[in-house]
Amino acid sequence: MIKYYIKDGYSEKGPLTVDDLKKLKIGKTTFIRQEDNSNWVQADSLQELKIVFKSNFRLLKITGLTLIALIVIAGIVIGLSNINSGSSSSYEPFVEIEEPIPPPPTIDFTVSKHEKKFLKELFKDCNLSGDKRQLVEACNYSNSTLRNSAVSIAGQDAGSYNLGQICDIFDHCYNNWKYVNDPKGNEIVEYASNTISNGLNGDCDDFAVLVCSMVLSIGGEARINFAYGQNGGHAFTEVNIGKTEIEEYISKRYKSVYDNSGIWTRTDKQGNNWLNLDWFAKHPGGKYFDYTHGTTFYIIQQYCNDFTK
Repeated sequence: MIKYYIKDGYSEKGPLTVDDLKKLKIGKTTFIRQEDNSNWVQADSLQELKIVFKSNFRLLKITGLTLIALIVIAGIVIGLSNINSGSSSSYEPFVEIEEPIPPPPTIDFTVSKHEKKFLKELFKDCNLSGDKRQLVEACNYSNSTLRNSAVSIAGQDAGSYNLGQICDIFDHCYNNWKYVNDPKGNEIVEYASNTISNGLNGDCDDFAVLVCSMVLSIGGEARINFAYGQNGGHAFTEVNIGKTEIEEYISKRYKSVYDNSGIWTRTDKQGNNWLNLDWFAKHPGGKYFDYTHGTTFYIIQQYCNDFTK
């Protein structure tokens, strides 16, 4: 019997049978792989799993029909009650007014500064590993393909550099991203311009590089983090928003996914707030990956330093 593994947050869950998958009610876009296969795909691409979605749809259909029947019965009862009461008062149904999204605030920030001591920099692990050099090269934010794409997206909130432009870039990348693994045993960090050319396909570090590069190309400052925790490693981007107040805009723009847990940022020694732009967060300022330590890479300054939680 074939068994499967699914992506569960930052870890894998399995091995699971088809019956197990039915009970978990997985979605068509759930990332899944067969037990003897290392490649992750979306669940609806596996022919043998079509039965899982048919079962889920049948249950949803039955539940929906039951709910409709109850609503109809309730409507009849209420109607009869109003007739029997003989009330002549008029009834005005309550209509919830959708709050408009406020204009995006202009981002007022100071580019971060870092003191580089030659000997200390020489022996830093993040310099010796080659990770900094690789990320700086991959973030080719002056490339015409990259910049033209970023500018056209940010133009939806035209004007001075503002939060709406950051959100537009994140939304475009998040909504169009297709996850694809690196080759086994080979960690590839793709150039941002190449990721645009391949149709926004790649893994977490490719996503972080693309978002970071797009923000840099429209005049912002962004940095990339390699973070590590109990569930392994992960890459994510943060953007420098200075001391700009952003919660009202974020909470209203992302009303459907905002969980009222506040806006997740980290503050540097100069008082700048750095806004989380991780794809796991689902929206700018969502919760951070559960890390214990990591390394931050400042692309503009070509600087890196380690951090702990």
